[in-house]
Amino acid sequence: MELNKNIQDYELVFLDLETTGLDVVMGDTICEIGAVKVRQGRIIDKFQTLINPQRKIPQEAYRVHKISDADTKFAPIFGKVVDKLISFTKNSVVCAYNVSFDMGFVDYQLKSLDYGPLSIPAVDILAMARDALELSRYNLESVAKYLNIDCSGGLHRALDDALIAYQVFFKLITIFADKGISNLDEFICLYGFNNEIFQTKESKRIALIKDAIEGEKSLNLKYFSLEKEIQEETMMPLRILQENRYFYLLYQTKDKTSSRIRSNRILNIESA
Repeated sequence: MELNKNIQDYELVFLDLETTGLDVVMGDTICEIGAVKVRQGRIIDKFQTLINPQRKIPQEAYRVHKISDADTKFAPIFGKVVDKLISFTKNSVVCAYNVSFDMGFVDYQLKSLDYGPLSIPAVDILAMARDALELSRYNLESVAKYLNIDCSGGLHRALDDALIAYQVFFKLITIFADKGISNLDEFICLYGFNNEIFQTKESKRIALIKDAIEGEKSLNLKYFSLEKEIQEETMMPLRILQENRYFYLLYQTKDKTSSRIRSNRILNIESA
């Protein structure tokens, strides 16, 4: 899939899950899937199903989403709906509120069934909200209410949350368009899920920077600054550091000031 078109030109799937808990590695699993497929801003399809998690739903989880063991007793297990989910998301861009949570659960369960991960672009709406808005809280309800989106239909059920996330996303992309950010590859750089697609783009950026460091060559950077604006700067790259999943570029500006930037905020790199 080419990534250089306006994000609205792609089919977008807004995905939300309800789960038995927060830790997939410790045995928590999916108990509901909700997804909304959108083309040119309009909903064209929906996908919703309860999932039998094959384990008891803890009271802490029930208090959040109100899905009970009785509700899921006769629901299909994940393995029975996996092909439908893969088909629904095929050739699309997944958008989710805290995409690492939802895609992490999906990919973990795919792996348990000997499927490969969902190798499709995926964008984190929560991270977008943190960059676009100045709020005290960034949970879905707080962001939706700030953006005057009606939440009276309820929250914490998968399809309802996917529909609200869809509305939040289209409010946010108007803010980013005003800042000059509209193409899918830019959203993948800034807010992409850490999968093969994100890592491939990241690896190319790091390789270009390392070549410039070794050759002692200046670079022209176009990046999304901490002030939430696109900036362009000519700089001399000094070092690459890694902290957790992110790489950071240490560099020196023309006036000999030292600074650093997280590599995924770099939108374009060219030799000076």
